[in-house]
Amino acid sequence: MGRRPALVALAVLLTGCPAAGVAHADTVTGTAFYVNDEAAGCNDTGPGSATEPFCQIQPAANAAAPGDTVRIAGNSTSYAPVTIRSTGTADAPVTFSAATGDGSLVTVAGPHPATAIAFSGARYVDMTGIRTRAAGATALAVEDSQHITYRSASAQSNLADGTAVIAIDGSSSDISLTRLKVDQYSGPDVSSAAGARNITLAGDIFDGGGVSAVGTTGIDFAGDTFRTVCGAISLTDGSSGSVENTVALPYSTTTCSATTAELTVDAGSAPQVTADYNAFNPPSTGTNYNWAGTAYATARAFRGDTGQGAHDLDQTDLTIPAGGLPEEHSPLIDSADSDAPGELSTDVDGRPRVDDPLVADTGTGTGHDDRGATEFQDPFTVSGLTVRRGYVGVPTTAVARLSNPWSDSLDGLTYTFDFADGTTVTSTTGSATHTYTQATSSTGIQASVLVNRADGTRVGAADYWERVDPVPDLTPTIGCGTGPSLPDAAGCTYDTGFDPYPITSDRITFGDGSAALSVTPSSDVVRHTYKAPGTYTVTQTVTDSDGRTATATDPITVGAAFVAHGPVRLLDTRYGTGAPKRAVGAGGVVRLKILGVGGVPASGVTAVTLNVTDMGATASSYVSVYPDGAARPSASNLNFRAGQVNPSLVTVRVGADGYVDLYNAHGKVNLVADVEGYYTTTKPSTDDESMTGLAMVTPTRVLDTRDGTGAAKGAVGPRTTTTFTLPKYARGVATVGAVLNVTVTGGTGSGYVTVDCGGPTTPSTSSLDYRAGQTASNLTVPCVSAGKVHIYNSAGHVQLIADLQGLYTNELADGADDPVAPHGGPFVTTAPTRFLDTRTGLGASAKPLGANGTLTVKLTRVPAGATAVLVNLTGVAPTAATHLTAYGDGTLPITSNDNLTAGQTRPVLAVVPVGTDGSIRIHNALGSVDVVADLEGYYG
Repeated sequence: MGRRPALVALAVLLTGCPAAGVAHADTVTGTAFYVNDEAAGCNDTGPGSATEPFCQIQPAANAAAPGDTVRIAGNSTSYAPVTIRSTGTADAPVTFSAATGDGSLVTVAGPHPATAIAFSGARYVDMTGIRTRAAGATALAVEDSQHITYRSASAQSNLADGTAVIAIDGSSSDISLTRLKVDQYSGPDVSSAAGARNITLAGDIFDGGGVSAVGTTGIDFAGDTFRTVCGAISLTDGSSGSVENTVALPYSTTTCSATTAELTVDAGSAPQVTADYNAFNPPSTGTNYNWAGTAYATARAFRGDTGQGAHDLDQTDLTIPAGGLPEEHSPLIDSADSDAPGELSTDVDGRPRVDDPLVADTGTGTGHDDRGATEFQDPFTVSGLTVRRGYVGVPTTAVARLSNPWSDSLDGLTYTFDFADGTTVTSTTGSATHTYTQATSSTGIQASVLVNRADGTRVGAADYWERVDPVPDLTPTIGCGTGPSLPDAAGCTYDTGFDPYPITSDRITFGDGSAALSVTPSSDVVRHTYKAPGTYTVTQTVTDSDGRTATATDPITVGAAFVAHGPVRLLDTRYGTGAPKRAVGAGGVVRLKILGVGGVPASGVTAVTLNVTDMGATASSYVSVYPDGAARPSASNLNFRAGQVNPSLVTVRVGADGYVDLYNAHGKVNLVADVEGYYTTTKPSTDDESMTGLAMVTPTRVLDTRDGTGAAKGAVGPRTTTTFTLPKYARGVATVGAVLNVTVTGGTGSGYVTVDCGGPTTPSTSSLDYRAGQTASNLTVPCVSAGKVHIYNSAGHVQLIADLQGLYTNELADGADDPVAPHGGPFVTTAPTRFLDTRTGLGASAKPLGANGTLTVKLTRVPAGATAVLVNLTGVAPTAATHLTAYGDGTLPITSNDNLTAGQTRPVLAVVPVGTDGSIRIHNALGSVDVVADLEGYYG
């Protein structure tokens, strides 16, 4: 039906009323009163000036005359309730406005149950930006008042008895409530009593309750959003007016009556109400409309029966987001009636109406209004700010990132960058460069950017936390290590560190004379295979575009990995195994083939570990083992007396022809040699071979049957196997072998022991032979299975002692020594070189080592970073039965390497950790003894 001319005229008047009222207040000669309850000189007796303001609003309201303005300052609490009885005129309204300027709020609230703001008998009053709160009462009451505007504020109460947040009595008229946010969970947000006239609710957001008008003439809803519990608008008892551009959706999942409708218009009101361009999403238990007593679940059914709602949307057309805000491409956008009675030119937040180019215009009128209280704005904004890490004295660049879905023109944009050190830079390109002069703390600074259009409107802002560090140093880093599959190859990780200048050159040399390798600064990995074992220095040299050069170095030891193999007998001159069947005479040499024999590969082997034993010697003598084709060294590997049986573990470099030589100095002797393993730079061809490197550990006694360490206390019997478990850190799957110094003592007869990782079987080889009553020791390298080692005793009863010296692990690393998860290093053989002889003063004083004495011997023939050395350690003619213990540094371990009887000369192979000072230490227990040590190789 058509609207009455009087209603149309009123709508036009009220649409422009708020803006017009403020303009007249500024142009008509009037008084400005000030209210500030936090000002030091405030009082309620006047005069209400800027320097002596009122403390409360009431005395200012009492004093205000037509054309006067009351300016209210924001505060941290709230102002006392106020009753407005002010009377203005159409040309000179009385104006109440928030005068904060600093973003603070103006709130009026009263004690329970007082009304916060009451208009009583007021005329032509405009109130802007004054929010109101009440507990147990109406927050805003309008009684017998005309031409009242309350806008751009919020109103809230917590009543549950049906009392409204805003109540208009039946004697009031021409009331404009615009751009409000009204909140109440239960009961109506606004109530209008019978007799009220000409009420406008436009651009408002209602949370919780709805609006109830009873017998109200000319109530217009335009562009409101309702987030209600049960029902948004109820017009009854002959009310008249319009409902347009309104959005309603449920506030929560509260169950409502099945007849509860978002819009209820009773039969007495329906002929006088116009409804169109609305969008309703009712609760699941409610309905969209209840019109003249008939419920309609959809807009289609509603318009078909009533002729109303020709452009309405409902849940079949869209789902309104929970907040009621339009989203891009929503049918709510650009689909409202711009000419609806009371429709505002701006939305609830004062933002203008805009045309969304991505949504077709389906509304009517001259504007591009969206339905509901919120106008969807141009999403063109600043999505972020990127600032390259700052360094003192080095230019850094800040770049603003834009989000521009509507493809707006970027012409005329200005960017103001604030670098948070007092420097701002204005740019038209979206980026700016700045050089910091001081470093910041670790928390950094907050650089920011503001972006504005040519008309002065702000597109958006963004900030970015950044730290400014001191002048950067070009600090390359390089780290190299070896691996079990290629122990003679180095794998190096490298990086240039952070440098604000581009890297112009990054080169790595490997220290072996090979050509430098140019790399890219990407923290990648490079590999290099060395032609010969040894220790090399890898160097990375980096140059940047500023002309600075920096280097980083890392030593790397490459060599051979150990493969546990055997024991397999390669030589026994008693039976013609590996050599003619005859004893070796004085000055005789046995030439023993190693490569391709007894499971040893035919190539790629650099050294072999043999257990060499003398049998039936006719005279005191010694045996030297050395590479075939090389000069015989002066060092001995095995010393013995006539008739003795003595074993000694030997690691010897294999000659170029695949042979090693065994030299006997005096008398005749049969020689036996069992291979225990070999060192290779070639990956094994069979799966049962495991390449390993030596990981040093703190020398630890792991077995002593004399006191019950590692096994039952008491001598072990003949033809028995003693099993013991290595420490926890040595039981990992990576540990495949151990370095054990095994000692027998107190034997009731002569026999031998064999150390291996097998079960209780009778072995065919020996690790250590002994005689009745003899204390004898030998280094062994048994395999390890699940951390267990077995020692077989052939005859008599004997006490067993085992000291753990190191572990062979198939996880190679560059000299790592971690007792929790040990990693092994490669082995580099050297020509046997004597570096200690107390008889001549080589490496120490020319005197025997006394009882409880310790020699500290500096290792000058091994590179820095070596973790251990392989030493042929010899005790010469002790004055008493004793033992020698070789170790790196720290506390003297309770272990032994060489066990000697008085007057005996005995060499043993020892793996000795290198101390942090590059030395090894040798301790003598009893008497005095000369000590000789020959270097056989080192571990990286």
